[in-house]
Amino acid sequence: MNPIIQKELADGVVFNSISDNRFKTMKLLVNIFLPLSEETVSANALLCYILVRCCKKYPDMFTMSRKLGSLYGAEVNGSVSKMGDMQCMKIDISGISDKYAINGEKISEQLSKLLCEVLFNPKVENGKFDENDIMQEKRQILDMIDSDFNDKRVYASQRLTEIMCADEVYGIKWCGTKEQIENVTAEQLYGAWQNMLKTAHFEITFVGECNPDIASEIIKNSFKEISRTPVDLSTDVVYSVFEEKNVEEDMDVAQSKLEIGFRTACAEPEPEATATRLMSVILGGTASSKLFNNVREKKSLCYYCMSRYYRLKGIMVVESGVENANIESAKSAILAEIDDMKKGNISDFEINSAKLAVVNSTLGVADTVTGLANWYSSQVMDASVDTPEEAAKKINAVTKEEIVNAAKKLQLDTIYVLKSR
Repeated sequence: MNPIIQKELADGVVFNSISDNRFKTMKLLVNIFLPLSEETVSANALLCYILVRCCKKYPDMFTMSRKLGSLYGAEVNGSVSKMGDMQCMKIDISGISDKYAINGEKISEQLSKLLCEVLFNPKVENGKFDENDIMQEKRQILDMIDSDFNDKRVYASQRLTEIMCADEVYGIKWCGTKEQIENVTAEQLYGAWQNMLKTAHFEITFVGECNPDIASEIIKNSFKEISRTPVDLSTDVVYSVFEEKNVEEDMDVAQSKLEIGFRTACAEPEPEATATRLMSVILGGTASSKLFNNVREKKSLCYYCMSRYYRLKGIMVVESGVENANIESAKSAILAEIDDMKKGNISDFEINSAKLAVVNSTLGVADTVTGLANWYSSQVMDASVDTPEEAAKKINAVTKEEIVNAAKKLQLDTIYVLKSR
């Protein structure tokens, strides 16, 4: 695979380009990082969706859609997530490669200019965003919050994070609360936009066969008039557990949820993070995992049982759906599997199956422009930027001893039960 080329366009603005002639499309992805904060999280989340809705040049969804349609059905999308203790606003634009344009148009140039219109020239008048646009996007985010609440698997996972990280900014929801979203004003949004341009860390990734220099020059010129003092990308990692938390909540649900959170004492950019990730996959990341085969299949204690490692925060979470009568048995069985791993009881089959699953997933990101763009932009806080092939080699190089040592570092932090009435 062609290597990534990186260059700094402005203070805290990094442009990454990956040239690849396998695709008929190109993508320009902007990851905008700001610290998670109760005071700004909702305004930032709302801002992301407002920006991709329209801009001053194309001031409503109709004119924006018509412009995108004229560019052979190009797309602009926005989303918000958490990456460690940072809030990440993703804005991307994608379309066909230049050589497929019927009349020889420079589609990549037009898409780059449109992206800059979205970021740098939104629909703002008298220091305020449009009230109607705000109302529409607030409704969309409130619907997302309701959807998360209605999906009890998602809700239980969010509650575990809130409880486990109650004294950390990581416990903040990606968009804040419903009340915070409802209370964001047009003036606050304008302030959030100004703050974003001046202080956010921008990680921009270009994937495709087109000339990336065109996009980088357009974006660089857009930043020229902005005085910037970018934030540092950092995440606080908790390495020790001083008190285990046990929280149980009752609700009218068809299936109880058992969520167990662990501190792994390891997070990116520490080199042991790869072994910790693999340890989590062996525990509960595939159909060959210990939790799936022993807790779910052999003992029939839960409907699902899986583990997930949040490598930037150094947290591992075990999630399961259980009957009320099986909660304690499932909890004991899950903890027993972890104790077994700490003793070194991990078979070669389990290790090889986990490696195969992770390697296949890793190499699979190179099959699409979106996969590649997300792959490289997700490594912004890592010690090095690896190609999928380089990452696969690191995964295959992990030894059983390293996996056992990763398991030995696990510390139980929080047990959360959402119990059916």
